[in-house]
Amino acid sequence: MKRKLTMAALLILASYTAHSVAFAEEECTLCTNTESGTVQGHREDGVVSYKGIPYAAAPREDLRFRPPQPVKPWDGILDAAAYKPNCPQVKDPLEEYPNKGRTVTMGGETVEVYDNEDCLYLNVWTPAADQKKRPIMVFIHGGAFVVGSASSDFYNGKKLANRDVVVVTFNYRLGLFGFLELGELDSRYSGSGNNGLGDQIAAIQWVKRNASSFGGDPDNITVFGESAGSASVTALLATEKPANLFKRAIAQSGAANIIHSPEVARQASKDILAAGKFDTMDKLLESSAEELLSAQQTAYAQSEIGDRLFAPFIDGHVIKDNPNTLISAGNAKGISLMAGANQNEMNYWSIYDSKLRNMFTDETDFGPASPLIAEHYRKALEDKLHGTLDERYSAIMKETNQSKLRQAQNDDFIMIQPMRKMVEYQQPHNPNVYLYRFKWKIPEKYLPAESPDLGAVHALEIPFVFGNLDFSWVPGGQKYSEDPNTNAKKLSEQMMTAWTNFARTGNPNGNGVPAWPEYDLSHRRTMIWDNFSSSTIDPDSDRRKLWDQEVFNPL
Repeated sequence: MKRKLTMAALLILASYTAHSVAFAEEECTLCTNTESGTVQGHREDGVVSYKGIPYAAAPREDLRFRPPQPVKPWDGILDAAAYKPNCPQVKDPLEEYPNKGRTVTMGGETVEVYDNEDCLYLNVWTPAADQKKRPIMVFIHGGAFVVGSASSDFYNGKKLANRDVVVVTFNYRLGLFGFLELGELDSRYSGSGNNGLGDQIAAIQWVKRNASSFGGDPDNITVFGESAGSASVTALLATEKPANLFKRAIAQSGAANIIHSPEVARQASKDILAAGKFDTMDKLLESSAEELLSAQQTAYAQSEIGDRLFAPFIDGHVIKDNPNTLISAGNAKGISLMAGANQNEMNYWSIYDSKLRNMFTDETDFGPASPLIAEHYRKALEDKLHGTLDERYSAIMKETNQSKLRQAQNDDFIMIQPMRKMVEYQQPHNPNVYLYRFKWKIPEKYLPAESPDLGAVHALEIPFVFGNLDFSWVPGGQKYSEDPNTNAKKLSEQMMTAWTNFARTGNPNGNGVPAWPEYDLSHRRTMIWDNFSSSTIDPDSDRRKLWDQEVFNPL
């Protein structure tokens, strides 16, 4: 919507607000009004993008460790031309952002940090801000709840939006800023361990309230996420009346087993507070973001639960109960669900090793193997199976290498089987559910000499879902990306069509998508995404049967 501004108003705005940059009337053809103020959009490859819109107040100073608060309206016009800061984090070497962080030394190691707590912003891509009611797809990024950003090129929504949908990405608080439970230190901060999830809810609510400003339908929102984002989708299904927030959900590699029990959340809090010697809330509030990140790094190195330090937790308030229990009881019965996992999920972490060894099964640059299946759990499971998992997997896979056998067990235990179970918990209450398995991998001819074939690793489906076909982060991916004769585009077209069809109607099927029946326990039909995508009855059924009695509850 156009708005005329006087020169006096322009001068006032220039000194009054950091959010706003004024435009003359003739320049503001892509402006639209939100509840907080007017935003200026920009053309981007056939769609209009609005980047860096605040959806909640900056959670710093007295708002640090507090639930998200409404953003203050701005005067004038906010120029939504560029992404805003990432939420505080120590950059992961596999993550790439358009904005550089600061280089500092932590624990004797040189790292890149982002420490701006004014980070609760979202980005929108739309065909037009024209009051039409298009389906809205809201994406929750991954990163183990400790890294990640909505500004990553992986998540640019322009190619999905070109399929006549509205795409939204957003930042949420990470690590101890969003998932540190402080209720035992100070009762006034009870529930702080779910502030990151609260940010997600606030972002979705903002989208719902402002949908028409971007040509979207507030009653047709699909939430989708990968890894920690997928676990977040699972957590959202366990909130009160999730159908009031969104209509459909897509969960990509992350289920209830990644969410925390109250006990794990409390232990994580103790580890963080001890690492930073934070014995009062005043010390936490007075510390700089960098000091808090340093304590977080120390806790990661010292804590027995290590990489499991952060996740949403069952607090009885935001997450009402175990998501598996609630989904099984019909808490999300009004929501259609698509879910799945990748065939070789846990090989992703091999990319961090100089020789691409699997840190969960072999000694690597980081030290001895860190088994993902605890010995007591393995023993209890094997007692029920009347035989060892190694023996069972060896017979099924025709493989004797223990490392490969245990890699397959880890893939099943952490990702593949929990995602299947999630669909099975939902299916009796809403038969409109779909299960997939992503099996595509970099062809061997592109792999470096003597490099192991890591297969379909964690997150490898993301370039296909968003149509941003950059594989430079995976071994052999750079060479593959530079070859114009690859078939990646065809698979990406199929997956983007399936994802947007599901967002539009609740059914992924349509022209350009292989027939994909709903999932049921009679046939367990699963879409296999690879070079020959098709629906398959009960893939890897022998492996699946070994885990049939497991429930995959939160940690």
